[in-house]
Amino acid sequence: MKNSTALKPRQWLLIMLCITAFFSHCVKDEQKPAPSPAVPETENINSNPLARGGIDPGIDDQVYDGWLRAYLIRSGGQTYFCNSLTDRSRAFMWGQAYMITGVEDFYDKSQRADAKQLIIDLLNTFIANEITPAATKDLSWDSWNDDIEWAIIALIRGYQITGNTAYRDAAVTNWNVVYNRGWNNVYDGGIWENMEDVPNGGKIALSNYPFIIAGCMIYNATGNTDVLNKCIATYAWARRLLNTTTGRLYEGWGPNGLSVTSDDNIYNSGLFVNAANALYQITRTASYLDDAKFAAAHVINTWPILNQDKPANGDFGADQFVRGLSLMATQNNLWGTYREYLTKQCLAAWSWRRYDYNVSWNIWSAATPTGDVRAMEAEGSVVLQAVTPSEPYEPVADGTYRIVNRNSGKVLDCRDGNTANGTIVQQYTWNSTNAQRWTITGLGNGQYKIINVASGRALDLKDVSTEAMAIVHIWDYVGWNNQKVSITSPENGYYTLSFVHSGKVLDVLSGSTDERASVIQYGYHGGNSEQWQLIRL
Repeated sequence: MKNSTALKPRQWLLIMLCITAFFSHCVKDEQKPAPSPAVPETENINSNPLARGGIDPGIDDQVYDGWLRAYLIRSGGQTYFCNSLTDRSRAFMWGQAYMITGVEDFYDKSQRADAKQLIIDLLNTFIANEITPAATKDLSWDSWNDDIEWAIIALIRGYQITGNTAYRDAAVTNWNVVYNRGWNNVYDGGIWENMEDVPNGGKIALSNYPFIIAGCMIYNATGNTDVLNKCIATYAWARRLLNTTTGRLYEGWGPNGLSVTSDDNIYNSGLFVNAANALYQITRTASYLDDAKFAAAHVINTWPILNQDKPANGDFGADQFVRGLSLMATQNNLWGTYREYLTKQCLAAWSWRRYDYNVSWNIWSAATPTGDVRAMEAEGSVVLQAVTPSEPYEPVADGTYRIVNRNSGKVLDCRDGNTANGTIVQQYTWNSTNAQRWTITGLGNGQYKIINVASGRALDLKDVSTEAMAIVHIWDYVGWNNQKVSITSPENGYYTLSFVHSGKVLDVLSGSTDERASVIQYGYHGGNSEQWQLIRL
């Protein structure tokens, strides 16, 4: 039976015509110039005005969460990382452990309950797959000692975070496996890298420094002085890999002696900094801290922006240096020395990230490929943002400014004094016109809008592009992320302005000092053309 109150077709038609007419009238009355294309707003994950880490509130969360979306797999009661975006199989043993330490870094910074639970799930899966099936109930089936050391570090840090003694006990067991089979007096001491290569193999940085790092954490957890003494002895041997003139680290020692022609890579340097500082924290022997600072200075002076580690160690390694540097700075009140350097790395990695997952590859000075990227490589960008320290956000005061490029001394200017939507923004000699005056207004969370005084229109990224060298122009302010900037100060007196939607920074085309040179966005590289003075008018 039909409902007697149902509307007939003609009645529906009349209603729809009325609705259409009403909305057409509203649109006509409210018609505005078409804005430049928008991108969806991103959620403000952290509304606290104090940044937890990275260069902007919530960026550490965005990188971490994107990394998990890209590489974390939960299936059949197991939790693990896959190898890459195209290879979804479970990552090999030590790679799995290596990436678990990235989650542990993020938890140490964020204290997020879901990150803690993930550590538990990952370690339980790791033990079930790698340790429990072995007849010896340890990792001695793997002949590579550095492989096992990454597992030890993941396990002992898991104990520190969760209090689960099973993780501690597994770490202790496997640390003893490495020492008992890996240390002997060939080459006067040290830990072999691969037991299958004995006696003709090498004792190298990546089998000795992680052993010390893990041992210091085990000592802190157990108070076992025998562990500490073995760490001290291992360091005394492994310090021979440090060039005491330059601060670089050599790869290792083999049948032909010290490998002085090996790669100068940040992976080894970071491990050395971490190991030396860990021993200093326990013993308070000043020479350990001196060594750590000396090796850190070599990296900082050699690589203003960290790039890919050498092929001998694969497409990863920068995470080891930023982790070691952060620990040394935190534990020794040295952030005044190292904060600027880590901030620049954060700016670079974020500005060159890929936008689907917000992760970066291990070359923080160039755009991350849109094709396949390995999970271990992307983990470096997670660690970087996580270990960059919390600090009170120092806002730029609302007001009108001239914005002066450090490289050229010229100011941000609207071309030919035009005020129309789409007017190109350029640099030009200061002439005090309103085309060169900009009102900066805080929006919260370290974000700002910048409005040109002459036109009332906002600094805006043309076509909402995320590409390097995209043109900056002015447009009616509508509140999209391509019209918002984050302002940071990596060097005293100068600021970097990063577009919220892309993470890329305000720059001058080709670093030009010419009049009328266009202003663009570009990935952060630390050059003077990306730095600006904000002079209050």
